[in-house]
Amino acid sequence: MKYLKAFVLSIFAGLAIGLGSLVYTVVSAYFTSRGGMMFASALFSIGLILVCVFSLQLYTGKIGMVFDDKNKIGENLVNLPIILFGNAVGAFALGIICHFMFMSIPEITDRILAISINKTDSTTVFLQGIFCGALVYIAVYLFKQLKNYAMKIIGIITAVTLFVYCGFQHCIANMFYFGMAFNWNIDMLWNILIVVLTNSVGALLIRCLVHLTALIVDKKSKYL
Repeated sequence: MKYLKAFVLSIFAGLAIGLGSLVYTVVSAYFTSRGGMMFASALFSIGLILVCVFSLQLYTGKIGMVFDDKNKIGENLVNLPIILFGNAVGAFALGIICHFMFMSIPEITDRILAISINKTDSTTVFLQGIFCGALVYIAVYLFKQLKNYAMKIIGIITAVTLFVYCGFQHCIANMFYFGMAFNWNIDMLWNILIVVLTNSVGALLIRCLVHLTALIVDKKSKYL
């Protein structure tokens, strides 16, 4: 039952990220200036805010936390592929629905196709995936650690705006983009695989740095 719950919550997380990706796509299609792109990037954070506020199951939010509770490492590792699959179902499903909803609006169809092609044609996808994973981990970590609710939201918006505006790649968002653009090919599959792995690496690297820093600070405090 707990795995079924995780799967359902992961579908909703995929839908949430898809919603953020849709808002970004629509706004950036009409506001192409730097300010407009920054605004569109900030609006993308709607997806991660929904995930955090409603405790939905998002792969890129969970991968960095998988080793935090030593008693649940096994359960968390089993959950990860379930969550990733559920995220894919939600993101792709919303993308396909949006394809038919907006197919008669050339500004949006041109924009989503450009986004999807840019994702698969990128020559720096490895770095883009790592930086995105790192920033998503930071956003989720700040949401969990900060006490002030306004600061929690600001933390998410700041991190998300940065990774979207810089063009870093998020595996679940990419699933939405490919679904909406109907840009399905072998390049899409390779992109998703690479970005899933690099998002994971980025999150785990920052997780290690955070815990290493905490250990160093703790050891220093013992000698003061």
